[in-house]
Amino acid sequence: IKDKAMKDTMIVESQISALDEKIIIMERNIKEKEAAITFLASDIDDTDELFKNRMRSMYMTDNVSSISLLLGATSFSDFLVQGEIMKSVAQHDKELIAELTANKENEEALKAGLDGDNEALVSTKIEAQYKKEELHRLRTSTEQKIGEISQQEAQFLANEKVLKAQMKEVRSEIDEIYASLAWSSDEFSGKPFKLPVPGYSKITSYYGWRFANTDFHTGIDFSGANINCKPVVASNDGVVNLVNTTYTPHRGYGKYIIIDHGGGYSSLYGHLDSISVKVGDKVTAGKQIGAVGTTGWSTGPHLHFEIRINKKHKNPYDFLF
Repeated sequence: IKDKAMKDTMIVESQISALDEKIIIMERNIKEKEAAITFLASDIDDTDELFKNRMRSMYMTDNVSSISLLLGATSFSDFLVQGEIMKSVAQHDKELIAELTANKENEEALKAGLDGDNEALVSTKIEAQYKKEELHRLRTSTEQKIGEISQQEAQFLANEKVLKAQMKEVRSEIDEIYASLAWSSDEFSGKPFKLPVPGYSKITSYYGWRFANTDFHTGIDFSGANINCKPVVASNDGVVNLVNTTYTPHRGYGKYIIIDHGGGYSSLYGHLDSISVKVGDKVTAGKQIGAVGTTGWSTGPHLHFEIRINKKHKNPYDFLF
């Protein structure tokens, strides 16, 4: 569980790092565009002022027409010179206008791009903030999970010999109970299994070896904030095959239920606070069958959930997720 929690945390940390790097690049690009816009605005002002001066000069000398300039030539060569001058002035005016127009178009394009960049930057910063909040929740959840497992592990290891003997005895009892029960001859519906505690998907103890490989966990444990006495529901359609309400405190699964789903499939719900069904009841997936508790060997409110096929326990994670 520690490895999985750490892996999830590292994934979110990597996402945050990528977003932070993206923000730096976006801010750098925005500054470059702002500098380009400032430069263009200055160039536009200079060109605009030059164009205004040119128009002012043309207005001031409006009484001197192009014809009179040409007719005032003293020679043919002078005539040609005056014509070239007028042609050059006209070309310069056209270039001035073209430059001013192009610069203004570039400025507008840069401003439009800048608006889009700023919107994207705000969106990326919001996403990064969400990821940071998610990381905080993950770290808090991980610390809680590790705390719960550490507490259970410490309790187990402190009384390892006694508890190992008890757990072995409990598993043998459960195996005997499974062997003694009459099972349905109906076929399994094939429907997917649902979460046995609606709204609670946090697993605090996975299927398999735990406590430094000293104890094999035959199911998965669901826990979370305020889970105590929350409804436990049938994970799939079936018939209640066993209801156990008598137990020894700090030993075994406490109050538990076994449901027969047909085709050799069954599910077990342990450490219940209360049970709301009886043997023989037909249940559908999602129907409440009890409430989360901490009966039996449990360090806190949680649901121990098992899935078995032909009486052999399987990893419930493979059927739920």
